[in-house]
Amino acid sequence: MSPDTLFAIANYAVLPAWLLLLVLPHHRVTAVLVHAVWIPALLAVPYMWALFFGPPGPEGAGFGSLQGVMLLFQSPMAVLGGWIHYLAFDLFVGAWQVRDSRRLGINHWLVVPCLLATLMVGPVGLLLYAILRLVTRQCWSLDESASVAAS
Repeated sequence: MSPDTLFAIANYAVLPAWLLLLVLPHHRVTAVLVHAVWIPALLAVPYMWALFFGPPGPEGAGFGSLQGVMLLFQSPMAVLGGWIHYLAFDLFVGAWQVRDSRRLGINHWLVVPCLLATLMVGPVGLLLYAILRLVTRQCWSLDESASVAAS
C-alpha cells in the first residue's frame, strides 16, 4: 500500500471519531469507538508499519538533533508515521477533554472550540482546554484527582 493511500485512510479514519466527539460526546457509540481507544489503537498499526518497515532514512537521520529529524522527514514513510502519530494523539487528547469536561460539569458547547483547535493544532487546543478548566472550575492542574477536589 502506498504512503499516499495510507495517509488518506488515516485521515478519513479519524474524522468520524471527531464528529462523534463534537456532536454526540456522551453517546454509547462514542464511548465504544472513541473513549475505548479503538481508533488510536488501530492507527498504531500503520504507524508501526511506516516507522519500522519503511525504507531507512538517509545517513544521520534520527531524533538526536534537529538536523537528524529534518533528515528523517525526507522519507515519505517517516512523514506518514509522524502524521499518524499526530492524528492518534490529538484524538486521544480530544477524547480526554470530553470525558474530563463531563466529569467536571463543563458545558460541552464550551469545549467544542477546544476540540476543533485540538483537531487542527493539537497543543493549542489542549492549552485552550486548560484555560477553560481554569476559568470555569478554577483548576489549572490536569491531575484528575486534584481537579475533582478543586471543584
